[in-house]
Amino acid sequence: MVTPRSELKEADWLRELAALRPEVRLPGYWKNLAENAARWAAELTVGPFWTEAKNRLDQWRTEYRALTEADLLLQPGLPDFVSKPETSIRDKLFRRCKDDPEYVQKALAGEGPPIPRLGDLVRTRISCRYIDGVEFLANKLFALAKEMGFHSERWREGRIEGYFAQHVIVQQDVIFRLGGQGELGKIRCEIQIASELATRMWDAAHPLYESVRGSAVAPENWQWKPDDPQFISSQLGHMIHLADGLLVQLRRAGKKGRL
Repeated sequence: MVTPRSELKEADWLRELAALRPEVRLPGYWKNLAENAARWAAELTVGPFWTEAKNRLDQWRTEYRALTEADLLLQPGLPDFVSKPETSIRDKLFRRCKDDPEYVQKALAGEGPPIPRLGDLVRTRISCRYIDGVEFLANKLFALAKEMGFHSERWREGRIEGYFAQHVIVQQDVIFRLGGQGELGKIRCEIQIASELATRMWDAAHPLYESVRGSAVAPENWQWKPDDPQFISSQLGHMIHLADGLLVQLRRAGKKGRL
């Protein structure tokens, strides 16, 4: 009898991965992977793409201010990249393999070093003052990646849980080090861009989201329970997205009123 994917145990999942890539059986593989990711985050923070983005930031700020009479970002510069910790890497891979039987074949597939196919092994998050700044900056970063010849992706995301952000993915070359040997590989770096309000809301609700992620609870089971924390966080996320839009409308109305 075939075990349903929803009942897949971690030991069985690891055996499936090891059948494809024996490297995962090596002692310390996951710890070494996390150490590699931390090194990549540091290297890519000072790498060509992010360095050029930082060089152009003042120009982008000036252009946005000319269009809106508002500041683009909360912080003075672009944040550094950070890496996903060891337990988070394993947990996310395990969830993906449980949810999608075909993902097991993709998780560590292909030639090259055994780097999991996750878009956020290395990532950063940028908070914009206004929601139209999110669109503006995502356009700029995506265009810069294409200009510099990096393979890149970009999408706008709005989840039922109340998460609203835009993501830019930039593929980067890295060196995967294992057992004293180095091998050239590629990773997909994730840049999350959201408004100040959306970022604060997501930071506050993220522990709740982590506690229920991967569960089989259907949304309709909490959408009609106002005391359920998921109800509160998801509805608040949508309200904040609406507030972000209203703030932009109010700002534009104020600008017109001064003309």
